[in-house]
Amino acid sequence: MKQILALFAALSFMAACTDFDEQVFTVLLPDAGEDQVVFTETNGDTISLDGSKSSDVNKIGFNYEWSIESQPEGFSANLVGFDTPKPKLAVDSAVSGRYVLSLIISIGDQRARDFVNIDVNPLNAQLLFVHGIEDNQSATLNIPDAEIEGNAIQPLSADSTYYNINLNLVKGDSVTLFVDYGGSQLQTKAKLNALGSYTLYLIGSASSAELYLVEKTLNQNTLFPTTVGLEFINLAPNTNGVELWIDATIPGQLNFGDIPLDNLLEFLGSTTTFGEIDYKANNEILLLANQILPLPIWAQVNADRISNDAANTLPPGVEKNFGTFILFPDSSAEFNHTLKFINNSNLLPE
Repeated sequence: MKQILALFAALSFMAACTDFDEQVFTVLLPDAGEDQVVFTETNGDTISLDGSKSSDVNKIGFNYEWSIESQPEGFSANLVGFDTPKPKLAVDSAVSGRYVLSLIISIGDQRARDFVNIDVNPLNAQLLFVHGIEDNQSATLNIPDAEIEGNAIQPLSADSTYYNINLNLVKGDSVTLFVDYGGSQLQTKAKLNALGSYTLYLIGSASSAELYLVEKTLNQNTLFPTTVGLEFINLAPNTNGVELWIDATIPGQLNFGDIPLDNLLEFLGSTTTFGEIDYKANNEILLLANQILPLPIWAQVNADRISNDAANTLPPGVEKNFGTFILFPDSSAEFNHTLKFINNSNLLPE
């Protein structure tokens, strides 16, 4: 009897609570939109946000509430329409850094949150690390100022990614790059430019290693649609005057045979060529994407072939591609050097 009375009392209490009748339950799915990179010089200083893809499972409807969670030091921003799905964020045109915004959608006591990052006039550079010494020891890139510790890279190979170096975090005008190799640490200082793309090479020999930094003028930030940037660098010591050659034979299409790659590029209408490359020399050329041919390429000096074939695997017709032919010293290779092609388009900043 007591249990029945208790149940009756509970039901009477809940019936008296009007909130119980009005309470509606659903599942909220906030969506603050995609992360953005904005340059005020070209895009203006008003940034559009979009949370319109937010939803609730039962399609009841909900409220929006945007807020700025963090912002670059010394630069505030004005959020207009914070309670709408598509507010505007007004920033200072001179700002450089990241704004983190949150979107809360709510119904009654139910709330759910999502975040979005807005990088305005970012000060970062991209860096690829290449281990170019013929040895059995790995090498590791380390950039304390930019809070980067890279992967262990094996000899005669490139890292699997470009690293984003946040120049806002760097103390001073230059960045100190460290490489751990053979039980010691090599270092070099460099002034890196915002949105610049660089390759750091570990070169020389196990007993006399050094770091060599090259800025890429052709990179993902500078290439036009339907074009390809190609680079050739010689990391084989005491090997100068290197030319790239190609077997320009495609049955029914091309029948040039073995010729210097520059000759083929000239035939295809290219205004730039690689030329002869000395040790540590670097050259880049810009091509139309449809000029890239999947043909074997090798390195040659004074009419003598000194390297194996390397396959150029850049896909034609795809925007923003670039790659690097690297001539490595390699005593185990058939011609004492090995030519590798690194498709930089496959590499993404961490």
